[in-house]
Amino acid sequence: MFKQVIRDQYRSKLDQLFDLNRVVRPKEGWIRTLRKALGMSSPQLAGRLAVSKSQASQMERMEVDDRITLKQLRRVADALDCDLVYALVPRRSIDDMVRNRARAKASKLVARADVHMKLEAQPLSSKQLQAQVDAEVERLLREMPRDLWED
Repeated sequence: MFKQVIRDQYRSKLDQLFDLNRVVRPKEGWIRTLRKALGMSSPQLAGRLAVSKSQASQMERMEVDDRITLKQLRRVADALDCDLVYALVPRRSIDDMVRNRARAKASKLVARADVHMKLEAQPLSSKQLQAQVDAEVERLLREMPRDLWED
């Protein structure tokens, strides 16, 4: 019960981020976009960062190429009087992700059991197999075993 409460708190926090999926990084990157929106030149940004103009330009390129570090981004954000917001935003709801994983795991478990049943000449119908998968999904969701995400 306690583990479920903790999981629910984590899910709630992540569900707040779901709408961020609609935020798209500008083609020229956040650094250059913000710098231009502020009317700041590249040499002015370089001065605020205490780096050369070429280093400031390189940081802008590195962001666009996904090569900039969080430490560098944080430094640029501070120089631009901004906060760096870092998040991993789920593409689907956490509940959907967990349910899909439970269904995949349940399907594998039931398929393995079905092979043994067939070897013993006791095959299940497709309707019975689906009922077994559904029951296994619910068990996995209820128990949340440690090996849920292991293949």
